[in-house]
Amino acid sequence: MPLTESAFKGNDVRIVLLSLVSYLVFVNQLLAAQPDLLVADFEGETYGEWQVTGEAFGTGPAAGTLPNQMHVEGFEGKRLVNSFLKGDRTTGTLTSPEFTVERKYISFLMGGGRHATQTCINLLHEGKIVRTSTGPNDQPGGSERLDWDSWDVTDLAGKQVKIQIVDNATGGWGHVNVDHILQSDTRRGVSLIRRELGVVSTDYFQLPVKNGATKRGVKLIVEDQIVRDFEIELCPAGSIGSAEFLSYADVRAFRGKSIRVEAMLPVDSLDLNAIVPVEAIPATGGDAQQRPAFHFTSRRGWLNDPNGLVYAQGEWHLFYQHNPYGWNWGNMHWGHAVSTDLLNWKELPTALFPRTWNDMAFSGSAVVDARNTSGFQTGSDPALVAAYTSTGRGECIVFSNDRGRTWTEFEGNPVVKHQGRDPKLIWHAATSKWVMAVYNERPN
Repeated sequence: MPLTESAFKGNDVRIVLLSLVSYLVFVNQLLAAQPDLLVADFEGETYGEWQVTGEAFGTGPAAGTLPNQMHVEGFEGKRLVNSFLKGDRTTGTLTSPEFTVERKYISFLMGGGRHATQTCINLLHEGKIVRTSTGPNDQPGGSERLDWDSWDVTDLAGKQVKIQIVDNATGGWGHVNVDHILQSDTRRGVSLIRRELGVVSTDYFQLPVKNGATKRGVKLIVEDQIVRDFEIELCPAGSIGSAEFLSYADVRAFRGKSIRVEAMLPVDSLDLNAIVPVEAIPATGGDAQQRPAFHFTSRRGWLNDPNGLVYAQGEWHLFYQHNPYGWNWGNMHWGHAVSTDLLNWKELPTALFPRTWNDMAFSGSAVVDARNTSGFQTGSDPALVAAYTSTGRGECIVFSNDRGRTWTEFEGNPVVKHQGRDPKLIWHAATSKWVMAVYNERPN
């Protein structure tokens, strides 16, 4: 090919294109995610160079749950920052040495109280708070679980900053839990994930459970009202095949209504896609040899504390404390089974549900109101009346006119408010009155 002006121009174009490609490859390498940088994992017996004030944080990281504290979970390793030392009454701060911002995000595990400026983790630059986060809890109950949170710090790249952990609250949830602070180019955190499940046309929704998975708070919502609220070790979407058992949310009461599910899950999680409608809970099958031959067991989940043992209309009724969503204690419902001979039992649908995750249905008792002293009876057969502890309200009364298959809340609930639980209903013939005996707690 002869050397011409057009040939030189063609070569110039190819050189420019090759240079552009090389530049883009170089830029891509610069922008690629770099390895995480650990700020603190709190695995030592002391805080090292971190500065401590007050009593709340003690002299070093806590080895998990502290005395009189609910179970703490979700932290990494064996230790974490836990300001529940001596309870919620103590206060203090914990401040890191200065370090340089070298990644897009600062991420950390966070739990405890949700009190802005009082139970929080702050990012300080030149002595000023430029980022802050709190724990999730500000109501009685709650959970001591830690979850990931992240700050976008791209605008602080190359700047000197400090981490400050603060506990200046002394009331309920007046403490913080923090662990595993790191710099990363990958955002870690949880967000509210919603999924519309459509119109309810079956009795149950099926949820896969993976024991040991992170517990997630799941809410089923109908007409903007929370109708089911529970914790579950929900099997991650990418490992459904490893689910250890299937749990079932009872939605019989909401047939014909639109329902949605909400949960705080990792950003962009697809875990809620595994929830599917089913018509019935399968009978126990392959695990029969692992179950007691004599004692009643529920088809799934945890059970304890037999409640409300009564005989009515040819059936013995057994109610019990029940967690249908896991193998461990929690999410307390009243399970229900009936028998005609006290040997062979048939499990019925759940009798009583927690109103919310913080308002569980604890133990109680049941009676047959043979004389209709309550006025609850609507048909020819006596009503069943039960008393139970609503952990968020007090002692409550419910009644049934269909042999315990469905239950109605007494409009005047709670009938007793006190620091205690486990009501026992007794008919006092001498005064023709019902008596409620309760376990009661009093200060020393």
